[in-house]
Amino acid sequence: MFVANTAKAATPVVLVAAAGIGAHAFNHLTVVVEDVWRLVATPEAATLNPGTFYHPVSAVLYVWLAAKVHSGRRWSRVAITVLLAFQAIGRSFVFAAYPAVEVRADLVCGWALSAVVLCLLWSPAARGHFARRTG
Repeated sequence: MFVANTAKAATPVVLVAAAGIGAHAFNHLTVVVEDVWRLVATPEAATLNPGTFYHPVSAVLYVWLAAKVHSGRRWSRVAITVLLAFQAIGRSFVFAAYPAVEVRADLVCGWALSAVVLCLLWSPAARGHFARRTG
């Protein structure tokens, strides 16, 4: 089915939400850099954990979803909601496992960013951006 190109600029709410998703991608990329740095600097201290595999994959996924959210794909709003929900659950386990203040501060900031992104994406101001596009 052919759909005419009716692309309009993203609303400021959607732009801020897409930037927040991009911030998640950047955060995950920095974790990958830290893991690689640790492996190079002190290989005996480097370990494999679920984050070793999750962070590089999710960094790419977040960038891709941010682009799809920006372009107004309805399914992308649902997909990022599901991804952020699973990530919130994962953060709960990390929060319990690592009592260091800097780790917990990073996790709380991530929760707050996720909450802001979700509120923006599901706000009435964003509804029209996603209603225009069905693909």
